[in-house]
Amino acid sequence: MLRIFPALVSIFCLAPLIFGVAGVLLPALGAGPATGSLHPVSGPFRLLLAEPGLGKSVLLTMLTGAGAPILSLALSLLVVTFTRGSRWWAWIRRVLPPVLALPHVAFAIGFAFLISPSGWLVRLVSPILTGWSRPPDWQIVQDPFGLTLTLALAFKETPFLILMCMAALSQIDVDRQLRLGRSFGYPPHRVWEKLLIPQLYPLIRLPFFAAMAYSLSVVDMALLLGPNRPPTLAVQVFHWFQEPELALMPRAAAGALLLLGLTLGLMGLWAAGERLFSPLMKSHQTNGRRGRPSHFFSGLARVSVPAGFGVTLLVFAGLLLWSIAVRWRFPAAFPARMALSNWTSELPFALRPMGFSLAMAALVSFVAVCLVIGSLEHQNRTQKALPLTLIALPILLPQLPMVFGIQVAALKAGLSGTLALVMWGHLLFVFPYTWLCLNGNYLAFDQRYITAGLSMGRSPLACFLRIKLPMLLRPVLFSWAVGFSVSIAQFLPTRMLGGGRIPTITTEAVAIGSGVDRRLAAVYALIQLTLPALAYATALIVPRLKRGTP
Repeated sequence: MLRIFPALVSIFCLAPLIFGVAGVLLPALGAGPATGSLHPVSGPFRLLLAEPGLGKSVLLTMLTGAGAPILSLALSLLVVTFTRGSRWWAWIRRVLPPVLALPHVAFAIGFAFLISPSGWLVRLVSPILTGWSRPPDWQIVQDPFGLTLTLALAFKETPFLILMCMAALSQIDVDRQLRLGRSFGYPPHRVWEKLLIPQLYPLIRLPFFAAMAYSLSVVDMALLLGPNRPPTLAVQVFHWFQEPELALMPRAAAGALLLLGLTLGLMGLWAAGERLFSPLMKSHQTNGRRGRPSHFFSGLARVSVPAGFGVTLLVFAGLLLWSIAVRWRFPAAFPARMALSNWTSELPFALRPMGFSLAMAALVSFVAVCLVIGSLEHQNRTQKALPLTLIALPILLPQLPMVFGIQVAALKAGLSGTLALVMWGHLLFVFPYTWLCLNGNYLAFDQRYITAGLSMGRSPLACFLRIKLPMLLRPVLFSWAVGFSVSIAQFLPTRMLGGGRIPTITTEAVAIGSGVDRRLAAVYALIQLTLPALAYATALIVPRLKRGTP
């Protein structure tokens, strides 16, 4: 029966990519149904290249799409190097789930409330330190260089990469190698630099590329925080897709193809850089220099952890204050009047998108976890594994071209706008994240427990259900919670595959967050935050209840 799981993964999680590529490639070549032409032409690319501001959009996309993941990678490796094994590491493990539970859209809305010229940070120091009675005329949010978007993406991707580092470190004997390095007179950070990080980085390369692909093709956060004259390429292409004129659809497809090529090109450039600098890194690893303890980087790592958590708390506090504010004029640090009227008036309208979000996220993440467990169990039994690169392909490719291609195929099949198609689109992007979260812990399970159960006459299924699954309950539930939060945060698959007819908390939050009513935007952002927080709380509490501990 386990043979069916790799087939199901191929059908439900990988086959749509073929339709995605074909659906964006054919219209980009002028052979799509929108043009009424059946032979490739170069018109779509001429339309694309004639678009004003295209070069700046591409440059902004490269700066934000490459800058955010590189900064996140540097910070995550810095934190792991200087805090692993300390009391900070245990604290990070405790605070990481609530930080990960904060969806990108909710964080973007709260981050804008925090750092904008009329935001909470300015209000806290005005007018005492600044003398401002009116907000300064600064373009911080949606700045023309995309710096705010880059910083916000780095804030959100760093906890994800730290989580991936934690999962990867379970496959490395860190303590033994640290003791060995110290016995040769190397400081701990040198052991990490020369011995452990070269083993760790290949294990987190795919998550890093996934973060890069997300940064390059992000639409929801870019709509809220990114520049708009011109916007990033992903936002521009998204706007083109929304135009009702079908004759302009090939231009959007050509833009999506350009975004796909840009993503693959930057990943290829990074891989080429790895090969180019590999001899230098090997020389550095073997030069025998022990160096001195690095107090600067150690302090930076220890400061960055509470600083990131502090920003998250401020974002949450700002959202909470705006959601109950009735009157909050600048430069007051706190609202003059507070009440629950914003919640009571809006909550009835939010129940329907909440219901769609909860049902889809719970079911899609459950299906994804079942597919991951079945595939990994098949791998354990047969030693035949699906290529990890193939599994992670949906998150390694930019989301916008893939979703557009699937949308074109769904239109031809008459499935556009259905709930099943939206859930299938969610599963396509949820499955790789659940696989990345569960893969390391599942394969590291000590099979001797199963051997002992089999020796007592139990069936393989009984050993799995009564021994293996209970012992892996915490990582299984955590991967389900990660899949749940990923499904909750899906904007493009819901918006495009649902044809705007299936509202979720995320689509409503993006629509309202782009407006001027901060109180309403805060309400929807907090609702979006609460849903994955409940999933993570479930993943933490259920194993404790299972053990009978308080």
